[in-house]
Amino acid sequence: MNQSVVDLLNSEIPRRTRSQLSLITANRAEMQAWLANLSMLNVGETARQLFTTLKELADLDVDEALRYELMEALRPALHTINASLSKHYINQNVLLDERAERIADLGQQLRTYAATVYRTIALRAADQLSSQNYGLFGMGKKRAQIQLIGNAIHRGITELTGLLYETQLLYLPTYKGLWQRLHELFELSSTLDLRQHTLADENQVYDKLLTVDQVYLRAIFLAVSNTNKLRQTEIKKIFQFSELWVPLTIISQRPSGHDLFLVDPTNDAPPMYITKYSELSPKTYYIDVRQLLSHFENLTSSEPQLLNRAEGSLLSGSLKYHLILTFTAPLERSYARHPYNGVLDISLGLIGSHYQLADQKSFEDVIEQSSTATLIDSNSMRSLSLSSADYDISYTPQDEQTRTEAMREHQETYRCDIVNISPGGYCVRWSGKTPSVLRTGELITVREPTDKSWHVGLIRWVKQNPTEGAEFGLEILSPRGKSCGARVLRKDGEATEYMRALLLPEMKNLNRPATIITPILAFKVGYRILIRLGREEVKAQLTRELMVTQSFSQFEFVILRKDTPRAAPTTSERQTLSISKDDAYEEVWHTL
Repeated sequence: MNQSVVDLLNSEIPRRTRSQLSLITANRAEMQAWLANLSMLNVGETARQLFTTLKELADLDVDEALRYELMEALRPALHTINASLSKHYINQNVLLDERAERIADLGQQLRTYAATVYRTIALRAADQLSSQNYGLFGMGKKRAQIQLIGNAIHRGITELTGLLYETQLLYLPTYKGLWQRLHELFELSSTLDLRQHTLADENQVYDKLLTVDQVYLRAIFLAVSNTNKLRQTEIKKIFQFSELWVPLTIISQRPSGHDLFLVDPTNDAPPMYITKYSELSPKTYYIDVRQLLSHFENLTSSEPQLLNRAEGSLLSGSLKYHLILTFTAPLERSYARHPYNGVLDISLGLIGSHYQLADQKSFEDVIEQSSTATLIDSNSMRSLSLSSADYDISYTPQDEQTRTEAMREHQETYRCDIVNISPGGYCVRWSGKTPSVLRTGELITVREPTDKSWHVGLIRWVKQNPTEGAEFGLEILSPRGKSCGARVLRKDGEATEYMRALLLPEMKNLNRPATIITPILAFKVGYRILIRLGREEVKAQLTRELMVTQSFSQFEFVILRKDTPRAAPTTSERQTLSISKDDAYEEVWHTL
């Protein structure tokens, strides 16, 4: 964690000790001319100059209206540079290297200084408003002062929400003092009756004019969305869509009887489910998300009513269901966690899991594709001994080296420390460099050193501990599985190429039928498929999708006889597969 950010968030408003800026005159026109001459392509030098100017603006001895004008002139350049900086640490490995971490720290500090300047303006202008007697002929000045306070509050909350967004993208804990500052500005808007104050923001994606209430609700939306269970691309999507979604959320100090979350502005803490609160502060706000949940449910219908066309194309099925689950009444944990000392071997992704479950055989060896396949019926399939991708890519012989390099990371096994354990899975700690396939929603196989067989699971959540590395929550889907190949049978009788798939056994004690895990996109409910193991193939039909993540889908299926018509399977046709047991930034400027 960046200690400079913590210090800024928890400090008093800066003293006005500086008489002038070192790089530019404190004049809006000259500031704009100076900014126009900065090269946004020279990220390092421009970031240095903006960083210096922003720090100095925080304690510059000028009128608050002028400080706001200068900050507004700086803001577009700051957001442009922050977007350039983020390319060095977003969509990288979960645990960043030292250089990327320092660039991320710089981006967060720029956001925090911007928020500090706006907070300073709001608080000082509010003090002036309360201490000055404007009189009958000063009402115009009073309205201008209130407008300035409302604008500064709006911008301050927006920048603090941006900082929250950055920490969630990196799976970091929230900075101490961040929620205190958000609550402080929101309470000030409530005191001055500015909660419905609006301000345009050119940095928003969907150009929605939001109130102070709504920009505050964007922070609340992020905080309750369980973003540690999402990938960075998904966190970015829901943050951008929150511009459209927060008007569907109601925040009030009066309970509606249907509120799901509460937020206490007297604590430096995010909102929580209403069931988690034992004592309520008189200042508690209630969050009603019924309209928002109804919209998420509507998005899963066959003909959804979209707030924006992008909802239809950018929101995956797994992300929609994640949001529905999050904004429904919370579920209690099924199993208790227990501290555990030990290590766990992990293989990542559909490629890696397929490789380990096949006793480290290649995909080609598993399906023996060069052999003549024999089509067998469901009765024959039941006699197969099934003991214990990622999307497959076709490579030309010339690309064999590329193929080998692409497979190496997926087929490698990694060893992690176990933090705690439950019947449903593990919490593990990862130290050192993380592979690119270590991410939420990824399929995994795991085993403890004393185990002979691999368990099949997935990564449910990620969080970073700045002093101890990253922690991951692993859910076990099945105590064993079998590698196979699967391909889709098209209506014209032709078939697609084989892709990696895993067969998971029936678990009668949990009332779970046998399932198949496939890559996403290529397989859908109702599709007829060929399942291949060795030299044998069997026809099946996918009947129900149990789970879809960003990396794989899990289906129930039925085995089809050779003469089965193309009708939906009945319950009596279902068969199952039995599976055997077997300057702090000096080094950064020049590298950008």
